Formats: sequence, structure tokens, C-alpha cells
Amino acid sequence: MNPKTMASMDHGSAQQAANVAHETASPFAEQTCLVAEELDAAVQRFSQFLQFRTVSSPLVPHHTVEPDEFRRLHDWMPTAFPEVWETLEVEEVGDANLSYLLKWVGTLELQQQQQQQQQQHPAAAAEGVAAPLLPVLFLSHLDVVPVANETLSNWTHPPFSGAVAGGYVWGRGALDDKVGVSGLLEAATLLIRTGWRPARTLYFSFGQDEEVGGEKGAAQISALLASRGVKVDMVFDEGGSIGSDGYPPYSTKPLALVGLAEKGFATVLVQVSAAGGHSSIPPLDGSSAAAVAARIITAIDRRPPPTRLAAPVTQFLGAIADSTPGLRGQLFSVVGSPLAPDWLRDLVASAFLGRDTPETAALVRNTAAVTGLTSGFAENVLPPSATVRVNFRLLPGATTADVIAYLTDVAGPDLPRVRFEMSGGQNGSMATPVTSASSPYFAILKAAVQQVYQLKDGSGSVDVAPTLMAGGTDSKHYLPISAGGALRHVPVSLNKTAGDMRRVHGLNERVSVADFGRGVCVFQRLIQMVGGSA
Repeated sequence: MNPKTMASMDHGSAQQAANVAHETASPFAEQTCLVAEELDAAVQRFSQFLQFRTVSSPLVPHHTVEPDEFRRLHDWMPTAFPEVWETLEVEEVGDANLSYLLKWVGTLELQQQQQQQQQQHPAAAAEGVAAPLLPVLFLSHLDVVPVANETLSNWTHPPFSGAVAGGYVWGRGALDDKVGVSGLLEAATLLIRTGWRPARTLYFSFGQDEEVGGEKGAAQISALLASRGVKVDMVFDEGGSIGSDGYPPYSTKPLALVGLAEKGFATVLVQVSAAGGHSSIPPLDGSSAAAVAARIITAIDRRPPPTRLAAPVTQFLGAIADSTPGLRGQLFSVVGSPLAPDWLRDLVASAFLGRDTPETAALVRNTAAVTGLTSGFAENVLPPSATVRVNFRLLPGATTADVIAYLTDVAGPDLPRVRFEMSGGQNGSMATPVTSASSPYFAILKAAVQQVYQLKDGSGSVDVAPTLMAGGTDSKHYLPISAGGALRHVPVSLNKTAGDMRRVHGLNERVSVADFGRGVCVFQRLIQMVGGSA
């Protein structure tokens, strides 16, 4: 791969590419922070970024499938974003130094450092100088999930081509989450060119293995910051996106989601024991390992864990109530209030969210998904054992004890034939604490998104709502050093009705050129408002 090779454009410029069918269908007005030439250059850099095959895996050293590809990326970054590399303090960190930590020193911290150098007594150093604000940390990640070889022919454009075509930039990582890395660096570049500097110190951390848990990247960077005594006021990370078609099946008005918490993660192996024997004489009582495993799988499918409505999902329902028609909208308004009775919340969770769609059901229950089944070793032998692997995503407040209690109930009369063990001997991870929707940082993020994602019909801006993240992000590793928690959002739009959600980790991952530009503008406004004026 030659990372300096520019992807060809279908039209004369990125701005022209943005004005094709996608923008005709998009409900959003054009961005205004980038002129056409700036957008063209930013899109070409993003295209080049997508051409690096930075795939992560838990089965290889450093969690990087091709470490040399990450190193080539590290060689390219300073050439792509020279102003950032010249202005910020840049460290190569993480396992094998394949991740990044960037520090944009705030003017208040610089003033304090200067006084400390001038005065002999550190205790008097801050005299006459405002105390530095706690830093803020922005996250994204360099790695991407793999692409199965058997799917290559199904991609409209090769997954590591970075093709710019039809108003989109195509490639693995376009949505998850190289768009975050590029968006933040492009935004910082724009601000540096204007001479802007933050009053408070800002950190940017880009990990190498978020897709496989972040232990080699984010976990090590967080430990490094902690060892330096760094405490941050807020963490901003990837998370909820912007639904251009609202939130089906409820609101149809465009909606931006901000994750206030992440569900927990636990995988349990259901180990089935049986007598085994010759396949010519199968048992009549359903005691074979296959029969027991089949009953357990069927029970999980037919009797999922119970529903429960709690924060931050209650705030989510309150936020979308006005734009949700009919009875659901009325009920969401009531249960979104802290004064709502428990019985009504239970009713809304079980009768509506728990049944409407898989996405809404995941908001109100510990999800249980069978992700593996192994048994048997010969065609004429009844296997003496079977293993059913069940992955759970846990609501805030849920524990592994709840998981085991559920599986015990599911096993029923087969319980004497099974035992449960945590996969890999791990105890699972609980859901993260819920960041307050009343945080001033939530209001700042909301304002940044709404200032950019204006509706082109002139009726206002996108709605913004808090939510619960079903998946995990690197932000969980930084919570021990964050005073205010974490907010999770990626400022690009997806049309769920058109199937865009399936592109994340799936076929034909892409982001529209127009949304890439809007994302840069959101990050620019966010950095400005969080950083303050120098």
C-alpha cells in the first residue's frame, strides 16, 4: 500500500461529491466551518488514513495483526497533521508504542509553570494566577475490526481502499472509529491555524486495540496518566450517533444520542454432562448432551431475562417523548419523570420497549445471546458433553449473580446435568456508572451538535438525547481518573431504516463526505467550548 496515493474522486471536489443523492435525502444543512478546499484536503487525508490496515486481535502480540502497518501509520501522521505535531506534545505510548497521547497545554497551566520557574518557593507560585482548570480528555482509536475474506467480493469498494465515490468515503473504520481520530485532528488543525489556544489543558488519546478491549492501548495510557497524577474533568469518546430518520419505531425527527453509561459484559459457559454411548442406541428420556443443550438454547430464546427501566433510559424516554406520537409518547413523558411510579415504569419496559425492537429491548434488560455451541467428536458416538456459550450485556446495577440466577432458572429440571463457569475464568465487567445528564459538559456537547446539525428545512436543529450504550468503548479505562465520568458520541449520521447500522463492523462501511465535514465542525466547536478562550 502507498499511503500517499490519493483516492480518485467521482467529481471535481469533495464539495461536489457531497451534493449527490445522499445530500438530497439528508435532512441536514451544509456545514460552514470548512471551505471547499479545506474539505477536499481533509477528505483526502481521511481516505489515506483508511488505507492503513490497522486490524486488532486479542490473539497476537500487542493486539495488532500487522504491527508494521501501525508503524507506517505513525510515520504518516506527522506529515498529514504537521500543525498538530508542531503545537501539541505528542507521545507514542501503549504496548510497543503503537498508541498516541497528545497534550495541548492550556494557557493557565503555562502561566503557572512560568511563575514556578520564576519563584524560588513553589508554595507562592500560584499567587496572582488563576488555578488551572482540570484537563479534559478526548478519545478515539486507531484500530479496526477484520474483514472476512469470503466477504471481499461483496464490498462496493475494497475495504482498505479509502475510495471517495458517490458522496461517501468508503472503508473499514470509516464509522468505527477512524472518523473520530480524523475529526479531532482536523478540528485541532483548524483552530491552530486561527491562532486559538485553550485556556485549560486538553488531552487526546488514540488507542491501538479498542475493538478487542483496550488492554494494550487505553488501559496502559490511563495508567500512565494516573502515574503522573493527572485527573481529568470529563472524558469524551465515541458512542451514540445521529439518526437522520429519528429513532424508529418512536420518533421520526432526527436525533443525536449521547451515551451516559455502557452496559456490562459477561460470558458464561454452560457445561452439559451426559452419559454418552453408542449412537445406535440413543436415550429415550432426552438426557443426551445435545438434547439438554437444545432445551437450554430454546429456553434462552423464548424466555429472555426480565425487563427493568432505569437511568439513563428513563432520561432517554423523557427526551424523545414530545416527538413520539400516540400513547407511547404520553407514557414516555411520564416515566421520564423521577416521580413516575415503579409499576408504570415496569409496564412501559415490559409491554413496549421489551417487545418493540431488538434495540429497544436491549435498553431494558440484560441481554442473553448464544454465541457458541460445541459438542461431539465422532459420527457414531453420543457426546458425553456439550458447551453452550452465552454472552450477556448487563444493565447498570446488574451483577454476575443475576446472570447465574437467570441461567439456573432457564436450566430448570436439567440443572443437575449442567454447571456454569465464567469464560476464561473472568468475572465479567459491570456496567459503568451513569454520567449525569445535568453535567455542564452534556450541555456543551449538545450545543456543539445542534449548532452544526441544523435542519435544512429551517425548522431548527437535531434533537439530542442521553442513552445507554449496549457496546463497550475505551472510555471505561479512563473512568478512574475522570471526575465527571464520560460522554460517548460520534457526530455522524446514520439512517437506521436504510440499514446503515449494519455497516458498522459489517459490509460497505462508509461515511458521507458531508457528514465528515459536519463531524469536523462539531469537534471544532466542542474543543473551543470545552477549552475556553486563551
